[in-house]
Amino acid sequence: MNPGRYTVRIPRHACTPRDTGRAGEMWRLVQEVAVADSAARGWPPERYRTMGTGFVIREMTALHEREPGYGESFDASTWIRESRRGIVMYRETRIEHVFSSSAEWVHVGPPPGRSLQEALQEGSIGPVRAPAELQSAFPIVGGEGLTFPAWAEAPELLLPEWSVSPWWTEMDPMGHTNHPRYVDWADEHLSRWLHAQGRDPIGLVALAERVRFRSGARAGDDLCCRTRRVGRAERGEVYSTRVTRGVERVADILTIRAHIDGRALSG
Repeated sequence: MNPGRYTVRIPRHACTPRDTGRAGEMWRLVQEVAVADSAARGWPPERYRTMGTGFVIREMTALHEREPGYGESFDASTWIRESRRGIVMYRETRIEHVFSSSAEWVHVGPPPGRSLQEALQEGSIGPVRAPAELQSAFPIVGGEGLTFPAWAEAPELLLPEWSVSPWWTEMDPMGHTNHPRYVDWADEHLSRWLHAQGRDPIGLVALAERVRFRSGARAGDDLCCRTRRVGRAERGEVYSTRVTRGVERVADILTIRAHIDGRALSG
């Protein structure tokens, strides 16, 4: 079966004061494309809710070709590259001329006697094999996944730690912080650091991200973001952001960022 094809548009709320789409908003567009593709194949969100299961992202790699502008429309395609044991699906999404992603989605469900939302709140949700009718709705197309760009190590530069507490009003339908929010946090941490240096905090240019999710963040959590420069890539600097809840690791974020002024973020 051919990839699903859709059209996406950069909405006003997705734009920075420079009228360019934020990196996290590109992740949200990819999510919209994935949900639209699932619905087109007979699996809209309400069907998962009725069944008491769903998909969560375990890891995603993304590459930016250029910054999109407000109101621009793009053709998007998405497909399942690989599936393992009916539990993990590897989804590729390409937004033409602007953004590409490879995502590892895990089919999850609650333990016996618990609802999906209860299991999410308790942290008892776990991988479960998708039913045959769900697996057959997503045939394997194949193709190549994305790899994070090559980079060379550089002297480590630590940013001041930043505390974050997710809002109740930003919880997603699965009852936790939606995965693009982590990209927002990584960029906000860098922007605050730039501002403290007297640099334009809106000047970040996104080039690539890789996020590995280890535990869901929920409203009211006391989270800590620890960011450090770890290297240099061909077009920017590489920063590692670890999000923790106490001693528990929540997510590891790797970003490549440049600045519109042409100078390295670190000066």
